[in-house]
Amino acid sequence: MSSDNKDIALSIIHFLRQSVKRNEISEDYAESMDVAIDCIADAFEVNKDDDNKAVANKFGGKGLNELLKTGASPSASGSALEEQDEGAKEKADDLKTQGNREMASKNFEGAIAKYTEAIELYPGNAVYYSNRAAAYSSVGNHALAVKDANKAIEIDPSFSKAYSRLGLAHYANGDAKAALQAYEKGLEAEGPNKSEAMKKGYETAKRRVEQDLESSISSSDVTSKDAESSKEGAGESGSSDRGAGPDLSSMFGGGAGGMPNFADLMNNPQLMSMARNFLSDPSALQNLMSNPAVRQMAEGLGGGSNGESPNLSELMNNPMLKNLANQFMGGNNNGNNNNAS
Repeated sequence: MSSDNKDIALSIIHFLRQSVKRNEISEDYAESMDVAIDCIADAFEVNKDDDNKAVANKFGGKGLNELLKTGASPSASGSALEEQDEGAKEKADDLKTQGNREMASKNFEGAIAKYTEAIELYPGNAVYYSNRAAAYSSVGNHALAVKDANKAIEIDPSFSKAYSRLGLAHYANGDAKAALQAYEKGLEAEGPNKSEAMKKGYETAKRRVEQDLESSISSSDVTSKDAESSKEGAGESGSSDRGAGPDLSSMFGGGAGGMPNFADLMNNPQLMSMARNFLSDPSALQNLMSNPAVRQMAEGLGGGSNGESPNLSELMNNPMLKNLANQFMGGNNNGNNNNAS
């Protein structure tokens, strides 16, 4: 058993004997205290009569109760803690200074290491986190820069430089809106003496937010117009296609208001087939005249000149159409010569 434990046991024996001697306990328990003293002496293998000697040599003559009172003194413990904190803070400040030198030399990783050491020694300083946020931004680690800047603000909400570091990290990370909010709070923290760096950061973030908003609106308008255009185009196509026959304007070889080329007509197999149907079914011609393209061609040939429906008798007496009909009928009689073998 160590001598320290024996000394402590003798100190306890001394305390118990003094309590009995000073009548601090009832006489009814005096005998019980003697038994306790004997048990302690046996357990720690000490001579109970060495208690005064141990207290004098090891504890400066102070009994157990005095030692406890001294150790529990607020002034003593507070003083010790303050001395410890001051020592840690001085060393942490020195590490921060070393980190600043590394930043000036553009050794950003080295700066991060120094600031981290300072934080480990004294984690209650917002400057250390703010400086490390700047170092993280310098190496492109904007997520950690945001985290450190927020920690610095948490420790000291009035530390304006932390808002600037936060705004820069958010902006570099592509979040202009969050950057703008950070710079706004930074300007508030600076009060009337606003720094140029904070104002410049605020204006830059504000322009980016406005540009993003304009771009979003423009993109939305273009998408909407494209959708409407597609819808209109689909409606027009659907209405013009319903019940429509062949493209007669191209079939007859004529444009809007233009005269057809009869040589081309005679060589058009679609028109030849349609003409044969007209000859076998006269009512088919009347149905054909309801087609806007045929109506336009008929007006060009002289029928229905004032927007009225073409007169079929006049139309069929047209010399060119009569010649075309004769050619069709002739073609019909000799149609076997025109078919592909």
